[in-house]
Amino acid sequence: MTNKTSKKLDFLINLAFAATILALVFVFFKYLFNITAPFLIAFFVAILLQKPIRRIDKKTNKKAHAFWSILLVFLCIAVIIIPLILIISQIAEKAVDLVKYCAEQLSDLPTFLTTLEEKLVAFGKFLPDAAYKSYCNSISQAFAKLLDNPESSALSIDFDTIKNGLTTGVSGVYSVVKNVPSVLLAIVIAIIACIFMTKDYDRIVKFIQIQLPHDKRNVLVELKQIFNKNVLKIMKAYGLIMLITFCELLLGFGIMELCGIMTNPYFVWIAAGTTIFDILPVAGSGGILIPWALFSFISGNYKQGIGLLILYGVITVIRQYIEPRTVGNTLGIHPLITLIGMYLGLKLFGFWGMIAVPMIVVILKAYNDTGRVHLWNSPNANRN
Repeated sequence: MTNKTSKKLDFLINLAFAATILALVFVFFKYLFNITAPFLIAFFVAILLQKPIRRIDKKTNKKAHAFWSILLVFLCIAVIIIPLILIISQIAEKAVDLVKYCAEQLSDLPTFLTTLEEKLVAFGKFLPDAAYKSYCNSISQAFAKLLDNPESSALSIDFDTIKNGLTTGVSGVYSVVKNVPSVLLAIVIAIIACIFMTKDYDRIVKFIQIQLPHDKRNVLVELKQIFNKNVLKIMKAYGLIMLITFCELLLGFGIMELCGIMTNPYFVWIAAGTTIFDILPVAGSGGILIPWALFSFISGNYKQGIGLLILYGVITVIRQYIEPRTVGNTLGIHPLITLIGMYLGLKLFGFWGMIAVPMIVVILKAYNDTGRVHLWNSPNANRN
C-alpha cells in the first residue's frame, strides 16, 4: 500500500468515525435524551455530591453512609428547588404587569413611526434633487401604509389575531397541565435514582469500568477530569460574568433613574433578560441596549439614548477585561464555533441542545488534544 493510499484510508476511517459519533449524538439527543434525562441529572448530582459525602465518610468511617447520602440529596434539592419556585412565582406575578406595560409602550407606535419618517426624510437631504424626491416618495408611501391602512399592516392586531392568540394560549396552558403528571413522575424518579446513585456511586462506576476493555477503563475518569477542568470551569466563569453584568445593568439603570433620565418599573427583569442575552456569543448585551438606544434617539429622548450607549460601553469594556481572566484562553475554541454549536443544537435538539452541543465540542476538543481521539489537526500541530 502506497503512502498516498494509506493517507486516504486514514482520512476515510477518521471521517467514518466522526460521522458515527455525530450520528450517535444526534440519535441520543433527538430520541433518547428526554427518556434518560432523569437518570442523567441524577448521575450528575451524584457526581457533585461525592466530595462532601467522602469527607463525611472519612470522619464517620462510613457509618450511616446511606443516611448521609439521602440527607445530602434532599439538601441539594432544597437548595435548587426553593429558589426556583420563588423565581417562577415572581415571574408569574410580574408577567401580566409587564405585558400591560409593553402594550402601553406600543400605544405610542404611530407617534414613533411619524418621528421615524421625519428622521429618514431629513437623512436623505444629501441626495440630488431627483433622487431625493423619489426617496421621499418611497418613504412616504411606506409609512402611509403603516399609518393609514393598518388592516394590511404586519403591525396591526385585529380580533382574529387576539382570538387566535387566546386559543393558542389556552391550548398551551392545557398542554402544560396535561403534562404535569409525567413531569412530576420524572422528578420523583430522578430523586430516587439520585439517592441510589449517590449511595452506591463507587459500585456503579466500578461496574461500568469492568464492562470496558482494559485499556479503556480510564475513559470515565478522564471524562470526569475533563468535565471538572473545562465544563465546570466555563459554567463557573460565565456565572460570575453574568452576575457582574446583571449588577452593572441594575447600577446603570438605577443611576439613570436617579438622574431623571429614565423611569421604568421593570429594571430588574430587563436587566435579567439582557444578562441572559449577553451570554450568547457574538450577540451580547448590545443586541438589547443598542436598539433600545436607537429607539430613544428617534423618539427624541436623547439623554436616555446616550445613557444606554454609555452603559453598553462600560459593560463591554469590563467584560473584555474580566473574561480572559475568568475563562482564560486555555480552551482554544473560537466564539464562532461556539455560536455554530449553539445554533445547531437549538435547531436540532431544542433549548437543551443549545447548551449541550457546545459542551460536547469542549469535551471532544479535550480528547482530541490528549490524543485519545483524532478528529482534526491542531493549527499549531507539527506536520510532515
